[in-house]
Amino acid sequence: MKINQRLLQGRISTIRQDYATINKSIVDKLNPSNLYRFFCLSLYRNDYCKVRWRIKDLAKHTREKESALKNFNKDIEAVLVRKRYPVPINHPIYEFTMRSLYCIPPIERPNFITLSHSFVKVKLDIKIKGYYIKLLLIADNNKILLAPNKLANKLGMGKKNVESYNLDLYCAGLIRYIPKGIELTPNELLLDNDIAKQRKEWNPTNSKNVIKMTFKSK
Repeated sequence: MKINQRLLQGRISTIRQDYATINKSIVDKLNPSNLYRFFCLSLYRNDYCKVRWRIKDLAKHTREKESALKNFNKDIEAVLVRKRYPVPINHPIYEFTMRSLYCIPPIERPNFITLSHSFVKVKLDIKIKGYYIKLLLIADNNKILLAPNKLANKLGMGKKNVESYNLDLYCAGLIRYIPKGIELTPNELLLDNDIAKQRKEWNPTNSKNVIKMTFKSK
């Protein structure tokens, strides 16, 4: 069956996965908001860890206005490869518009976390949710033994924001204060890394290199 090229180019990723993996190496490469957006994007990866989304699709899932994501495509290229491709449109002047194909990076074992899709249901501002992901990435057995000022320096954030976000997370039941720091309590949100699968690699067969075999009937 031949697939209509226009339909193929215009499609978007609609199948949500149960979890997304996030490499610890990206903790300082994205601000909290973009880190949470990256998580949402990763939830809709296919078997080859690729996502076809428009900015309007991302804004819909993060419940933001499109204008809030005007710099997202530029910023996200710090952690993944974004390929652009043309899609035909019905417009009196322009023949096509450009869409994005986001290539989610492979798992960096053992330095990654596996976060459940249920995290999107947590009712907190996306900045706070992204900040929580940062905490999960640097925590040791869910504990961070740092004073607020040292934690702020480690994450490249302001001390007041760290203290404010920690209070919001405490009220949401996602952290508790302990001597010399905080303990994260993600419970069912943080999954065992053993369930995470590496992305598949697509190796199309070149028909010119295929050895042709023939069988003779007896």
